Amino acid sequence: MLATTQDALVRARLRTVEKETVDSGSDLAVYLVFDRPERAAERPGLARTFFAQRCATDRELSEMITAFRSIGAYVELFHGEQPLLAALAEGRLQRMSQPLKVIYNGIEGGIAWDGFAPGRKALIPAVADSYGMVCSNSSAYGCALGRHKFHYFTVLQQLGVRTPATWHYRPSRGWAGDLAPPRGLRVIAKSTYESWSVGVTEDSIFVVDDSCDEHVAAIADTIGQAVTVQQFISGTEVGVPVFGGPDLLIAPPLETILTKAPGDPDAVTTIDDNLVDRAIDHRRFVGAPETMAELFAFTACAFDVLELRAFARMDFRVDDDGRAWVTDVGVSPGMSTEDVAFLSLAELGFDYRGFLHIVIGATLASSRARTRYRAT
Repeated sequence: MLATTQDALVRARLRTVEKETVDSGSDLAVYLVFDRPERAAERPGLARTFFAQRCATDRELSEMITAFRSIGAYVELFHGEQPLLAALAEGRLQRMSQPLKVIYNGIEGGIAWDGFAPGRKALIPAVADSYGMVCSNSSAYGCALGRHKFHYFTVLQQLGVRTPATWHYRPSRGWAGDLAPPRGLRVIAKSTYESWSVGVTEDSIFVVDDSCDEHVAAIADTIGQAVTVQQFISGTEVGVPVFGGPDLLIAPPLETILTKAPGDPDAVTTIDDNLVDRAIDHRRFVGAPETMAELFAFTACAFDVLELRAFARMDFRVDDDGRAWVTDVGVSPGMSTEDVAFLSLAELGFDYRGFLHIVIGATLASSRARTRYRAT
């Protein structure tokens, strides 16, 4: 009964967001900024983080463009941040007649010369703000903090959100604060700056012993960046999308099912799983009332304290005792029809176009852009 009531409430409010976006379509210009695979040629080091494979496909981008043009919006696709910056610098985008201008920040983390580094995800929202435009999903601060696992886990732990114990290894500098995980603890090592299970393989889960530093250093060398090491939590992997705006709306949690090991509480999604078709499936997660309450409470708290806005996703492991542990924060969740965010809204009866309209509508609502426009 509680789930049914929650669904009805969230569905009704998201329908309002969707309708307002559709009704504002002719006043809307959407600038989509996405990395393209050919950019990997600029920096060969990007190959080791599967940069090209992680880029949105032509089909996905075409579906996004069609979804917004279908409501009368102007849509333009920019291949990376540099063409967008050029269009802004010459004033072309500002001169367009649509009063509601939204930049969708679809670029990945920070591109360094030999791979990825922190900070680049914050570039688009900072620029958008300086030109008086609206950017999804989060502010420059939220994008920077939310793309550094060790930093945001430190914040969440301090504020009472249940997370695994976390350590940070920097190539050439060693452990942050000279603090390493204790021997005998089972841990998982993953990329500090990226999502999509970059750096996670079957060898990423291990018990800390005298070879820990060498093992983590090898992972850092493979992916070309710092490594976050966490206490490994055995349990069910659950994703919870969240939409901001006038109200904080938490969509139905979905459980991740790995084809290679369905029901195995020790299985984790690796980079290889993301590269193979049909390796991952999802189904609605229904836990005990106490577990569901924790999922919703921790999602809302993390969204608030990390100063995110509009649209995000929190990832959890739910252990055998029903306790929810935050294991990742998706500042810019996947937007495809196979990703948790859309599949969660599909549980509420939304089609793909409706989902995309809601993402932009939540962005406008979070920024109060629609209110300012109507007031004038």
